[in-house]
Amino acid sequence: MEAKECKVQDILTENKRFVIPPYQRPYSWTPDNAYQLVEDIYQSFISSEKEYFIGSMICINKGDNLYEVVDGQQRLTTLNIIVSELKTLITHQGVKDDLQKRILPIDVYSDEADEPRLLVREKERELFKFYLLQGKKEYKPEKPTSTQLLFIDNSTAIKEFLVKFDEVTLKGFAKYILQNVFVVFVQTNDIASSFRLFNVLNNRGLPLGNADLLKNTLFEYASSNNKDAVQIENAWSQIEDLVGVSRIDKFLSLHKLSEKLDRDRVLEKGLESFIFNLNEEYGGDPVEFALMLVGSAKNFTKIEDVDFEHPGIRRRIFSLRNLNTDEWLPPLLAFLNRMTRKESLELSQFADFLEAFEKVYMHGWLKKQVKSQREKVCYSALVAINNNLDFSDIINHVLQHADNEGVKAALDEDLYEPRPNQVNLIKALLLRADVEQQDESVLKTYTGRITIEHIVPQKLANQYWKDRFDTEQHALWLHKLGNLTLISGSKNSEAQNSDFIKKKTIYEKLNNRSSFDITRDLCREDDWNLERLKTRHQRLKQLIQTVWLIDNK
Repeated sequence: MEAKECKVQDILTENKRFVIPPYQRPYSWTPDNAYQLVEDIYQSFISSEKEYFIGSMICINKGDNLYEVVDGQQRLTTLNIIVSELKTLITHQGVKDDLQKRILPIDVYSDEADEPRLLVREKERELFKFYLLQGKKEYKPEKPTSTQLLFIDNSTAIKEFLVKFDEVTLKGFAKYILQNVFVVFVQTNDIASSFRLFNVLNNRGLPLGNADLLKNTLFEYASSNNKDAVQIENAWSQIEDLVGVSRIDKFLSLHKLSEKLDRDRVLEKGLESFIFNLNEEYGGDPVEFALMLVGSAKNFTKIEDVDFEHPGIRRRIFSLRNLNTDEWLPPLLAFLNRMTRKESLELSQFADFLEAFEKVYMHGWLKKQVKSQREKVCYSALVAINNNLDFSDIINHVLQHADNEGVKAALDEDLYEPRPNQVNLIKALLLRADVEQQDESVLKTYTGRITIEHIVPQKLANQYWKDRFDTEQHALWLHKLGNLTLISGSKNSEAQNSDFIKKKTIYEKLNNRSSFDITRDLCREDDWNLERLKTRHQRLKQLIQTVWLIDNK
């Protein structure tokens, strides 16, 4: 291993070429990171500091002046973008030519571009070479990936910083970057040691997550066992495309939960659990393991995107999503993953499983169980699915947690509480009640902010309400299901204590944004008193019971 301080001009030189290996994380610096780097260097420049140190680079020397970047991708890529933007803004041909050859040599005889000095990941390579380094606008993707957007947005942020300076300043700044900015350049010929370094290093405040470490481990296993690393690269690329780079860690966490074999809530987390599974279940074969993850990522994406033709499946998943939690997702993922393995389960059975699971899972929410209690049905389902029990046994494992009588009692209690979980539950209940007024083939979707509204206001300040509700009735019914509805947008503070006629006018106006049938029905009433509140309460209660009670026949 060799380490030495190098000027940027000795890094961005015709004597060195760099490549981002497939086991590396994608480029992940945000425009704030990129702007901060160029601004920090500029402040050092105008302060006439003789040296500015921007960190280290660790590379594997692959021979023939080619270096594989193990650590330092973020800084090196951003430096290339900075130099490219300087090259575009500076008009002096000699300086332009010098900057050009440091990032993308051009054949002076044919005007054709050579390969960039830095080969980024293949998925971003065309964008980087043609759009960023050459300014060819036709190479900007119509629908950029999240990583491609970072390249584009960071380039824009850097350009916005530089464009305000005159030619003399830009030339001086470019010279300062090349001659006064330093990097500790570490090179090694030992692939194994580079993997160990990669596992412990951070990139400018961006610590490696489980996804980075797992991907690196798979490549390390491939290198040690003569497996085709290209298959792993392709598999991981599929996972990135399916779930998105920023969500891979979340996917891996939920995937690991979906594999549970027992009811113990304690879950071994982190890289070690994946390595154990890789060795025990897949015999250390990183390719088979990666392909398994691709299959799971496809099913995860189906659930996240509600990508099902079956109307009942779509309606129930949308309803679960309204709870704004993902504790329900692992059992669904486990069922689909078992189907993918073609182990005696079918899509029609998934629809039946989801119907039973959603009902029982919602029982826990309606009874205001804490997370550890309502998750019991999730773990029971996982035990049955992952231990390869028959479909009927899976359903029985779910139904053992059903409590119809508890749900009936809970629906007559005060539902509204200003806690995030309870607010999410009420929204989910009322949205489902709204949807259930449509045929199953119709799936309403809602956009924008949705607010829970008390029909009878929380304060009896208006004479209209005082004439219709005494203090005891108001306290008894205020937070009940029948007194709650949905409106689009924020609450109108002026209208909160208004009489029913004025409230209806506001509801109708707000309902033009997102149409809620349960609120439109309310607007057809000419008066709002205790009897009408009770009638609405019973109707909504019966509707919710129809949706979520277990049929014991």
